[in-house]
Amino acid sequence: MNKKVIIAVLVILIIVIIGIVIILGIRKDEKTDSSNSTNSYIPEGVNVANENEIEAPADNMEFNRNPENVTIEILSNTITNSSVEILITDNNVDHYGWGVEFRVQEKVNEEWKDLNYITDDLSWIDIAYELNENNQLTQKLDIEKYYGKLPNGIYRIVKPIYDNEYIDIYSNEFEIKQ
Repeated sequence: MNKKVIIAVLVILIIVIIGIVIILGIRKDEKTDSSNSTNSYIPEGVNVANENEIEAPADNMEFNRNPENVTIEILSNTITNSSVEILITDNNVDHYGWGVEFRVQEKVNEEWKDLNYITDDLSWIDIAYELNENNQLTQKLDIEKYYGKLPNGIYRIVKPIYDNEYIDIYSNEFEIKQ
């Protein structure tokens, strides 16, 4: 009789252990097998970095470009004391990123001087515009918004670009006469 009780207890113990293993296995699968799913959207022409790839930092990348291959031309029929349009031509193989930021310089005693902004509380949107099929971009610059209306004088536009450091590209001169 004692043997029958021991065998019954062992059978019950084995059944309980098997049940625990099965329950723990199901719970583990439930945690890793979710019915929720997402699909990534990757726009055409956008490269997504592979986390396992090792790439050179952007600062160390080599680009086939030179500031000497860029011109910024003032469109003479657009000049006012409050705005001007510029034509950027970037003939580099790897184009620079052309944003909205600009500065205005005035020629004073044959030297170029940066004009002061009308306030120190200014911001620029961080966007890069694409060039057209002729490697050109036209931008209308709202001078009045950043500098107020310009008095009579000789001016030029300065566009900063990044080429392993920030450098300035200058437009041709333009004159304000009222």
